Amino acid sequence: MIPELIRKQIRQGEGVGTEFKVDASNLESIAKTVCAFLNTLGGTVFCGVDDKGRIVGMDVAQDQVHQIHAYLLENVTPKALFTVNVDDEDGKAILSIEVPEGKDRPYVFAGSVFVREGSQTRAADAAKLREMVQSKSVAAERWERRPSMAMEGSDLDHDEVRRTVKQAKESGRFAFDDDTDDIEVLKALAVYSAKGFTQAADVLFAKNPALRHPQTRVRVTRFASDKGGDAYLDDRQLQGPLVRVFEQAFEVLSQHVRWEARFQTGDVRRTDRPEYPFEALREGLVNAFAHRDYAGFSGGVAVGIYPNRIEIWNSGHFPEGLQPSDLRKNHPSLPTNPDIAHVFYLRGLMERIGRGGQLIINACRDHGLPAPKWVDRTTGVTLTIFGRGGEGAEAFVANPRQRFLMEQLRAGDQIRPGEYHQRFAADVTDRQARRDLVELEEAGLLLRIGKGAGTIYQRTDRT
Repeated sequence: MIPELIRKQIRQGEGVGTEFKVDASNLESIAKTVCAFLNTLGGTVFCGVDDKGRIVGMDVAQDQVHQIHAYLLENVTPKALFTVNVDDEDGKAILSIEVPEGKDRPYVFAGSVFVREGSQTRAADAAKLREMVQSKSVAAERWERRPSMAMEGSDLDHDEVRRTVKQAKESGRFAFDDDTDDIEVLKALAVYSAKGFTQAADVLFAKNPALRHPQTRVRVTRFASDKGGDAYLDDRQLQGPLVRVFEQAFEVLSQHVRWEARFQTGDVRRTDRPEYPFEALREGLVNAFAHRDYAGFSGGVAVGIYPNRIEIWNSGHFPEGLQPSDLRKNHPSLPTNPDIAHVFYLRGLMERIGRGGQLIINACRDHGLPAPKWVDRTTGVTLTIFGRGGEGAEAFVANPRQRFLMEQLRAGDQIRPGEYHQRFAADVTDRQARRDLVELEEAGLLLRIGKGAGTIYQRTDRT
């Protein structure tokens, strides 16, 4: 099935972050656009969609997906993070190449640097090239790319490198020139350079990176009550290479999720399902590992399992300009650690770059759970996934203005902020009226479309 958020992005037409292709036969044209997205604000190439935004579909073989992966990795430099996915509905398949904003600009294809201007891909002029080079020269080298000052060859976990090669080859997501030499593999993944192992190589492929980076330890705690405290039913500290620790953390988390026995109306058979959707827990944990801030020794990842909620905390922050409410809609993808995220992607732990929040929201909705909640504080970001009907499931209580609006709108109906203020909230300030709409959006009752003066709110089918 084609996700609704992808359908919505297609309906909005081509633009600075969206490109349509009828098919995927012209790899050179696709590569130019991918290069332009990397050099601009990121974006998505949709193949199987005509220039009018109509889903015409295309025949997609797995070999073709692998071919596109290999071509882009080989011809766009430096190597960058992107994902290729296929969605199918009613026999119409579309292929989407999702590209986050690049952190190693300028990116080059066929000897040229491309940028996105409106809905067009163009070669960068001298002024744009100079701007990219100057911004790169003054930007601090990100933590994951800095040389590891203490990791030595004897610290390398060769089994972890082998597992990465095996899973990348099985998924067809990466083609190594030499997959028999572990150092050559690390070079291909951009985690080994002339200066030696990078910090990313250390936390991903060292036997025990916590010796040098104690902040890579992960704590998983099951609490006896929703108030937390010192009453633990389980408390574990996990350490080792990142992917292995992720797998251990998810296994512990899964062990503590209760299962529910349900009887569907008209069916005498019992259906068992977990209290929380595993895809939401998995995606929340992946995001914590891939997007957290690894630089501080006081940082880390912690999972709290309470009777009526699960909290996943990481010592990162939302990118500048991105708010928790933006996760409900299409938004730019700005991975904090693209090299680390790339390895998670190659190992099959990430599917769509930049859509993790949407996946979590949809999984909770489909499971009949309250909307998840993200909070960005100075200490880090906490994702809370609420259980069904527990005291932690903070129900949204609408004020009289909001209730009246919800009574008047049917699913799909739209309203502008000014209209809401005039018709439903004339007795409050414009600021409060806008706050009313934001609260309804955060509760999943309204979907915001557009920005600034063009903002429209659309009624969802959530009750």
